Amino acid sequence: MTPRLRIEMVLPSLIAGGMEVVTARLVKRLVRRGHTVGVTCILEEGPLAEELRREGIRVKLVPAPGLRTNVFPTELAAWLRQVAPDVVHIHSGVWLKAARAARMAGVRRVVFTEHGALDVEPWYSSLIKRQAVRFTDAVISVSEPLARVLTETHGLPANKVFVLPNGVDADLFSPGPSRDLLSAWGIGEEALVIGHVARLAPIKNQPLLLEAFARVVQHRPAARLVIVGDGPERPLLERRIAELGLSGTAHLIGEHRDVPGLLRSFTMFVLPSKAEGTSMSVLEAMAAGVPVVASAVGGTPALLDDGRCGQLVPANDVAALADAIIRLLDDHERRRMYSTAARQRVMQYYDEQAVSDQYESLYVGAATAPGQRATREEVPCAG
Repeated sequence: MTPRLRIEMVLPSLIAGGMEVVTARLVKRLVRRGHTVGVTCILEEGPLAEELRREGIRVKLVPAPGLRTNVFPTELAAWLRQVAPDVVHIHSGVWLKAARAARMAGVRRVVFTEHGALDVEPWYSSLIKRQAVRFTDAVISVSEPLARVLTETHGLPANKVFVLPNGVDADLFSPGPSRDLLSAWGIGEEALVIGHVARLAPIKNQPLLLEAFARVVQHRPAARLVIVGDGPERPLLERRIAELGLSGTAHLIGEHRDVPGLLRSFTMFVLPSKAEGTSMSVLEAMAAGVPVVASAVGGTPALLDDGRCGQLVPANDVAALADAIIRLLDDHERRRMYSTAARQRVMQYYDEQAVSDQYESLYVGAATAPGQRATREEVPCAG
């Protein structure tokens, strides 16, 4: 049995992005298991901070901006010394400064999760990572391709790298009847809805999705596109919608509290990212039984069992993406097959409870052999 631990999560912010949502869910599950968990943000807080506070979880902003704090994380180290955790669990974007601060504070166990590679890594990225790993006991990659980038491209020691994909709450994101959540945008329950849930950021490649949808709607005028989320790309996407003449058919609805309900309203889910780790939005769509079309990048081919549980397309190929969407809109039987197979795959291999078990093992240094998967071996999806 895992002992009760004091765990401090450290990450840039608690904006409503994929990494942040994953972290918030992990925090809640660990608290329910009896651990004492706090969250430290070093850039800003964000909407998920208040959500955690409402559940009695401490969130603290300890500013540590810029490269200088990679060498001198004085305030962060003082804060960690004050809260005295058994484990510091760091997330992408703050690895070196948080790991160095944890060791300065005398923390005995430091764990880091790499949630995904940047579209373009800065020239000093490998140097930063190789320095950070010296202060870290275990490095968790959310996909096998990302683990290979860490060991082969950045030169991290394989004996410290584990593969542990994200998990999803399969009960919350379960299939069910469609609800009337889109009527405010003039979309009826019988519409063919192409859905997308992600932060509006360059790496998610929403402009390509709009370009592809402009082709789709020429062939299937009844189709509708719903983009859920917010972020820095919103003004650009608003302009592109107007330029492409999609104002009546493509909708930016912002962040939404009921993502499970929205997913049940979608005919399919599309993610055209340039890069991914283990996409939470794809996992949630799979759990909800929504057929997926996604670019074959990062950990997505593994999630979709190399195309047996969803349609994979080449990255940055607008024609291939549009063609895949049109074919799936026209093929009800294939949509049904993807829906069933994807839900089964999530239930077998990506259950949030099992992922939490593995994190607990990593916190106490009792996971599977370093350099191997921290989850059991998978078998192919039925297809």
